Amino acid sequence: MKRIRLQIGYTQAKLAEEAGVSQSVIAKMEAGSIDPTYSTLSAISRALNSGMTRTGKKASEVMSKPVIGVQGTAPLSECVEIMKANSISQMPVFSGKKMVGTVTEGQIMDLVTQSKDPTSLLQHSVHEHVLPSFAVVGEDTPVDALLSMFRYLPAILVTSHGEVVGIITKIDVLSGAP
Repeated sequence: MKRIRLQIGYTQAKLAEEAGVSQSVIAKMEAGSIDPTYSTLSAISRALNSGMTRTGKKASEVMSKPVIGVQGTAPLSECVEIMKANSISQMPVFSGKKMVGTVTEGQIMDLVTQSKDPTSLLQHSVHEHVLPSFAVVGEDTPVDALLSMFRYLPAILVTSHGEVVGIITKIDVLSGAP
């Protein structure tokens, strides 16, 4: 929270004012000495998002790169290994360089728990279980235009000249990752 606050140029007092809480609450949260209520956290999140919107950031400024994906011909077990190695929960599925869908850890978990033979299931190819593709935006798309999309989407891909160059997840927007 402190990193985001500083990145958008807010003092503790300014963030407190924007969120409708006291400056001491902000200080205690940043110090880790209190656990805020949901309503306090929600108000602070809205204030930080509002501050980020005012900074006029573009998709290319908050995206993560490189994009970690998997080929549709790979087994689901490879997806699990890639996700584990990179601490990610979803990724695009490609056929060559073309994105053809997505795969998520929740989806794989559901498949495994519903399967009578999870070991065999993990050898299925990804394309047998692919979900619809992530939304795609250009690298100059304003971040504020993306905020409402995250209510419905886990991630958004960023392209430049038809090539996927980055991915934006909710945490990228919240942290303002460079």
